[in-house]
Amino acid sequence: MIRVKISTMVLVLAMAGVARAGPSVRKLAVLDLQPQGVAAEMAATLSHVLLDALVKGGGVSVLSKSDMTRILTVEQSRQLLGCPQEDPSCVVRHGQALGNAVLVWGVVGRVGDRVVISAAAVDMQKEKTLGRESRSVAAGDGQEMIDATREIAESLRVALGLVSPASWQPIMAASAWAGGSLAGSVGEGGRLDVWQTSVELELDVFIWQGLVAFLKVGFSLGSGRDETDQSFTAYLVPAVLGVKWRWVRDWVTPYLGAGVGFGFLNMANQGGMFTLLAVAGIEIAPPSWKRFAFGVEGGFAYQRPFASRDLSRIGGRLQGGLIYRF
Repeated sequence: MIRVKISTMVLVLAMAGVARAGPSVRKLAVLDLQPQGVAAEMAATLSHVLLDALVKGGGVSVLSKSDMTRILTVEQSRQLLGCPQEDPSCVVRHGQALGNAVLVWGVVGRVGDRVVISAAAVDMQKEKTLGRESRSVAAGDGQEMIDATREIAESLRVALGLVSPASWQPIMAASAWAGGSLAGSVGEGGRLDVWQTSVELELDVFIWQGLVAFLKVGFSLGSGRDETDQSFTAYLVPAVLGVKWRWVRDWVTPYLGAGVGFGFLNMANQGGMFTLLAVAGIEIAPPSWKRFAFGVEGGFAYQRPFASRDLSRIGGRLQGGLIYRF
């Protein structure tokens, strides 16, 4: 006799994407991950991790196993578990009793010294796969398996349009950047129109969804010529406070931002300087990287000194950096 293990069905409250719109109820039926070449106990444990990660995101009401058993017969359950993840029509044929639910199911298999965990979510009404995720981890690393399962749950929640993510989210980020800027400065104090090397430290505070407040403090070093055409070394120490919006994606997260600040410019005895900054960049990180990311950022700056003499500095910059979230 084939014994089919079925996890509890949960109700997921999805937030509408329009302001002031009321929440809509979406049923989410989660089947146990099926073992393929691994111990049944391992698959059962990871099934609980998957379900817990889906529930942990909030807006979820859990039904009992008896309710799930009442909805599906043993034969229907067996047929569902045999459906490939890339064939949503198979799921619809054998899971019609679930009505308008979204079905989540998957497998845990072993390939050599690696364990592959995969899961998919199918909309029963639209006969459409909403999301499909998989992770490959070392067979002997239990914590890595748990983390990978939680990452799969997070990705599936995003695919379902749920606002509250299932796993750890950062509240701040620190980053270090290095690169160069091409600036032109014209005025009574001389001109600085060469490529400058620069380094920069940045602190980000995650405010709401993709909205981030940032503080940048940097140092740029270059050279220029004064009114008598004598060369001199110039450096700039700016501090900029601003906001940016991130479009969070797997692997690559683009963003746009703007800020205002002040700085010190040592250029032919110049002093304090007002700064306007606009930036655009991308953060690059595999889904398994929770805390670290690489960044590439371009920017445009307009700067003007507080001194009475007429001098403006306009330039563009390009830099790369390392980001740490916490």
